[in-house]
Amino acid sequence: MKRTAVFLALLVFASCTNTKSIVSVNHSNLPKPIGPYSHSTSFTDLVFVSGQIGVDPKTNTLKNGIEEQTIQIFENLKAVLQNNSSDLDHIVKTTIFITDIKQYEAVNKIYGSYFHHHFPARSTIEIVSLPKNASIEIECIAVKK
Repeated sequence: MKRTAVFLALLVFASCTNTKSIVSVNHSNLPKPIGPYSHSTSFTDLVFVSGQIGVDPKTNTLKNGIEEQTIQIFENLKAVLQNNSSDLDHIVKTTIFITDIKQYEAVNKIYGSYFHHHFPARSTIEIVSLPKNASIEIECIAVKK
């Protein structure tokens, strides 16, 4: 009985001292955030990626048109996920914000070309406007490899 009590006390102590933390990451190979936020945060094996717009990190300018912006967003997402020990195949949820729902099919075609093993759960929301007059923004949640 005494050994069981000691074991339980040690187990409780160990679990109380095992702290988990949220890690925020700003990536040098991506456009600088345009507000007070991180490119991504992670907690245990989950990676939360802030909404990305189609800004080219080399020129810090928004790509032209929704197709070019969507492609650039996925290139930016790949960079964020790679720096977090993840990739597009490990995305579990995306949210797409689009300023013109009539562009939905064009976005779908490009979106679908980036996923090979599964399609993540997804929401698509039409909104009035986005920062820098972007046509599209995509955020995601992924798991680490």
